[in-house]
Amino acid sequence: MMAQSGAGSPCTACRDFTFEESNNNKKELLSVTIPEVLDPQYGMYVWPCAVVLAQYLWTKRDELRGRTVLELGAGVGLPGVVAAKCGAKVILSDNAQTPLCLENCRRSCEANSLHDVQVLGLTWGEVSPDLVLLPQLDVILGSDVFYDPQDFEDVLVTVAFLLRRNPKAQFWTTYQERRFRTTTTTPV
Repeated sequence: MMAQSGAGSPCTACRDFTFEESNNNKKELLSVTIPEVLDPQYGMYVWPCAVVLAQYLWTKRDELRGRTVLELGAGVGLPGVVAAKCGAKVILSDNAQTPLCLENCRRSCEANSLHDVQVLGLTWGEVSPDLVLLPQLDVILGSDVFYDPQDFEDVLVTVAFLLRRNPKAQFWTTYQERRFRTTTTTPV
């Protein structure tokens, strides 16, 4: 579905994602809608690693219920939206310098009737007041945050800071090895 939201506004396309599992003659199903913006900025559309991480979260939905989850570099927020729909308390974050990505995170929450999901501007490598004031975390998500080698150190500084402050938290990430074009899920 395509929608134009006014003069000069970006064109958005909504993509639907369905996650399902059948166990003991019981079928569980989750459908989410993610608005994508036709824009060259990285975080404005769903990347393959986000789908892989969202599917992984769906398989861990019972473990996520009631836990506090932070998604770093959320972009359109597919993994975070899935975690929230599975009952987690979710905070979506992206670079504080990319207000369009943050707005798209908000649109993803609105499209899925998620009114309690917080959206924050957190810039990797910066210890900002918003980063310091985060609540106790159980899971930190990072879908394809290891895309650009120049960001690796800043991502690791941020994750290390969060894990030191939350020693029981886990970092769940997916990344794509670009030269081989494979996707890998690695819970840490």
